[in-house]
Amino acid sequence: MRYIILILIFSFSFCSEYFSSLYGVGEKVLSTSPSKISLGWSNLFSSNNMLSSDNLSSIYNSENVRLSVSSNFNFTKIENKNYFNQKLNNFKFLLPLKKNKYGFGFSISPYYRISSNIIENEYNYIPGSESSEPLAYKSEYSFDGGPSVLSLMFSTNVNSKFSYGVSFEYIFGSLINHVRHNVFNVAYDIENNIAYSFNSLDQYTSVKNFKGYGLRFEANYKLFKNVFVGSINVLNKNEITEYFYDDISPGALEIGGIDYNSEIFFDFTSPLEINLGYSRILKDGFYIFEFYNYKPFETNRNLLNNPDLNKTKVNLGYQKSFNDSKITFGSGIYYIDSFNQNIKSNRYGLTIGLGFNPIKNISFDFAIDFGKNEIQISEKLDENFINLYLGVSTSDKWFK
Repeated sequence: MRYIILILIFSFSFCSEYFSSLYGVGEKVLSTSPSKISLGWSNLFSSNNMLSSDNLSSIYNSENVRLSVSSNFNFTKIENKNYFNQKLNNFKFLLPLKKNKYGFGFSISPYYRISSNIIENEYNYIPGSESSEPLAYKSEYSFDGGPSVLSLMFSTNVNSKFSYGVSFEYIFGSLINHVRHNVFNVAYDIENNIAYSFNSLDQYTSVKNFKGYGLRFEANYKLFKNVFVGSINVLNKNEITEYFYDDISPGALEIGGIDYNSEIFFDFTSPLEINLGYSRILKDGFYIFEFYNYKPFETNRNLLNNPDLNKTKVNLGYQKSFNDSKITFGSGIYYIDSFNQNIKSNRYGLTIGLGFNPIKNISFDFAIDFGKNEIQISEKLDENFINLYLGVSTSDKWFK
């Protein structure tokens, strides 16, 4: 137990650095555990037998206290341009309250993440008048951060066939948006060609603070070698408070000189997430089928007038255990359809993962996700990606 506490303290320090930096990739985060990602981005099943009791409806089914941390490495290629990022994306601590009857836990993970820079290709024009010359400008938008979710989880079993879990979720965090408008004078030569000369720079930053509450319920029913799992996630309310300050005088924010009269408030209605999964237990393994649907917030205000995406996911997965479950292999395929009135995305890929339990009560997980994302905005973009996910989990007897 002493080693568990030491690792817990270290993980708190590591995670706090990550979550305060608020780094991310700009989308609703579906899953954060490598053992789940290896099954085609499963939300309900784990490919590592040691982590099977980490699912919300199965937390009770262990006499060990458990700690899990995971990270990922993303390699993406879009239109012959390469991108890379790395982030720590999950921290989870689980504790049995009564041996194989009640379980409790908490976790911290990204909810939405964005870290991007958008530069307009074309000039925007301000027509001139009798007293002023025409102007042109290009805008640049930098986004960083996004909300995280703190989950408090409880799980129990009704009988040998049916169990359930409840997660109370608190949404928090900030999204920082830095905007630069580069303004240019417009002049025409004899041949009517346009010449641009720098005029001025207008820039400002907005900070959006998130606060919300949610509830997730998951149920698990076993019938012979068949396992049925379903979950529903409803956020009751998500509030956003937005502040503005002028980057020409950034010290105003540092010394607390914000004009709080400029606060803008948003109230988001509840989004809906539904997961349905089926698993068939085989000798030394199992296979799964899973369906996921996400209906986003409805709001009159969005980032760059681009609302959140509806998501539908279908995935198939297979798991095989070797050497008395000391080594596990997982693989899956998935298809994710995302859309709103401006964007359509079809993402599909293959996942492969390995779980190693070389030392008692310590597990290492690796997952690779490679595939393609076909994005349709004003033009079609093809995103090819290879993502690596790493996780480590440890446990110790709680009931001696």
